[in-house]
Amino acid sequence: MLYDKLVRPLLFGLDPEFVHRQTVRIGDTLSQSSLACRLLSQIYDSQFEVLGVKVWGLDFKNPLGLAAGFDKQGQLHEVIASLGFGHMEMGSISLQPWPGNPSPTLLRLPQDGGLINRLGLNSDGAEIIHKRLRDRQFQIPTGINLVKTADPEIAGEEAMEDFLEDFRRFYPLADFITLNLSCPNTVEGKTFEDPEVLEPFLKELKRIRAEEATPQRVKPVLMKLSPDLQDRELDRLLGLAEEYGIDGLVIANTTLRREHLKSPTAELEKFPVGGLSGRPLKEYAQQMTRKVFRRTGGRLPIIACGGIGCDPQKHPAQEVWEYLELGATLVQVYTGLIYRGPSLVRLTNRGLMQILREKGIPTLADFLQKR
Repeated sequence: MLYDKLVRPLLFGLDPEFVHRQTVRIGDTLSQSSLACRLLSQIYDSQFEVLGVKVWGLDFKNPLGLAAGFDKQGQLHEVIASLGFGHMEMGSISLQPWPGNPSPTLLRLPQDGGLINRLGLNSDGAEIIHKRLRDRQFQIPTGINLVKTADPEIAGEEAMEDFLEDFRRFYPLADFITLNLSCPNTVEGKTFEDPEVLEPFLKELKRIRAEEATPQRVKPVLMKLSPDLQDRELDRLLGLAEEYGIDGLVIANTTLRREHLKSPTAELEKFPVGGLSGRPLKEYAQQMTRKVFRRTGGRLPIIACGGIGCDPQKHPAQEVWEYLELGATLVQVYTGLIYRGPSLVRLTNRGLMQILREKGIPTLADFLQKR
């Protein structure tokens, strides 16, 4: 209530880029204080054993994670874990430093419960972020989301090697790796989601994974897909994912579509390009989650991402449950954290407990196993 009635209106009166920069700065400071993290945990961290999920050999204390894009530079792990998340992704991280796009890069759409970003895959680069993370002990399963350096001059074979070298750097550090396939790989603008580009990349990635794996554990590698893929493209990508040993999928990235938005046209015209997230993304992410689960028979576990916590008319736990019923194993939030604040995880976990009780389901793992 405090966040909804007081904090969010104040924050939404400020420039969104300024708010995000200050949030990261404060979060970075808090992450370096064990006392601050303990206090945050006492306030926000609400866990229930029956919400635990095991997948890819990893134990998740609850299904809710923080999506890539919030902690782009690997600065916030401790404070995010203190809020009660079951997992998180850092990044996207590129091999080379990249400044991203000039301001403005963020546009809130409060009438739609959405956000448009055109950050341009800004990254401190692998060398700096690797030094930042190499001695960290992750408290929750932590994925590192990787992307090809967004420099358009890095294309073709050079683009593939850029992405693969990024993978070599971070594979030993991460609990799991997520491949963000959205960045162009060729001068024609083809992305890694183009099967002709993706297949040779996955073939080489499979070889590198075999070299990097240890006898104790082969770390999972996931692909993050766009919700704007056509069915034919999606089917081909799913086939390649299974053929080359991809372990799971993150559904979905932001969308370029702008249908049925309530925000004024003049406001939207400020951002003619950019990825839309939040409540407008949810229907596309749900459709894709259902489709992928049916077409793969559940062989590729899904992390669903899109719109949770952005609809004031729906409890976020119910939105999570909808994704789980559609075939997701885990879920992620980003824009919902902006609209609901840091108590989102506690609210969601308590709501999931209530759903399990009402449905007479002993544990979340039981539900997932019997779908």
